[in-house]
Amino acid sequence: MQTIGEIMTKELVTVKPEDSVARVAELMERTRIGGLPVVEGGRLVGIISSRDIRRCHPNRLIADAMTKEVVTVPPTCSLWEAKELLERHGIERLVVVDGDCPVGVVTKSLLYAELGKHIDALTGLQQAAFLQRKALELLQDGKEIAIIFLDLDDFGAVDKELGHVVGDEILCRVAKILGGVVEEGFDYLFRYAGDEFAVVTVKPLEEARKLALRMVNAISEEEWPLGIKVAASAGVAGGRRASPREGDLEPYTVSDLINMASLASTRAKKERRQVVVAGEIELREANCIQQCPETV
Repeated sequence: MQTIGEIMTKELVTVKPEDSVARVAELMERTRIGGLPVVEGGRLVGIISSRDIRRCHPNRLIADAMTKEVVTVPPTCSLWEAKELLERHGIERLVVVDGDCPVGVVTKSLLYAELGKHIDALTGLQQAAFLQRKALELLQDGKEIAIIFLDLDDFGAVDKELGHVVGDEILCRVAKILGGVVEEGFDYLFRYAGDEFAVVTVKPLEEARKLALRMVNAISEEEWPLGIKVAASAGVAGGRRASPREGDLEPYTVSDLINMASLASTRAKKERRQVVVAGEIELREANCIQQCPETV
């Protein structure tokens, strides 16, 4: 999983509480940095922004103008978590700390540029790699998850008969339809690959099944151009664990759930069923994973 520590700016420009507002204003102008960590004795004690500077007299001390409650993250913080923090607090940068010691900074523009590498250019959805990361984050946060894998039926025929331009338009509309069905804060939608979409949800398995059914129905009930009929099949895998996980087996759990949901969608397509549930499973370590991880 990619972390903030991998992309943060490590060469920090910092100021002291006893510095004057005038000096820091000149430093910001020279470095073109709009927010600087305030450090005392190697410890982070605040942050000063260009907005704070504008509000204060040049002769005031930074200690009087700085914001003392700083939103910080450790180097191990994921890009996804950092994005949520930036948006929740409405700020432009996060200070990266190791304990109380600042070790880097990540700006909103830098973070979004990195996240943009994982955005599907056609649909605007997060790509498959982020599905695994988000699912892993939710598991590590103690939440139970279910994976929904949705595959459009006979979509290759659309590309062959009507061309890829029409096919791309359909994929974009499918993404919007699915985006209108999922529930923010509970469901996370991704474009997996080609004509495949996936959702990781924190809803119980039965609710995940109902969500999958709503997604499939929303696609089939849409009025498509040129008399096209678009349908989809979905597979669901997930459940609850009976005992706490030990060790670092969450990545195997995520991969296993994705595989099970994918196979369930294939089965749904073969059996001409809208949704197939792979079966309730307990998210726990399995001896076969520990002994034979290559089979997962």
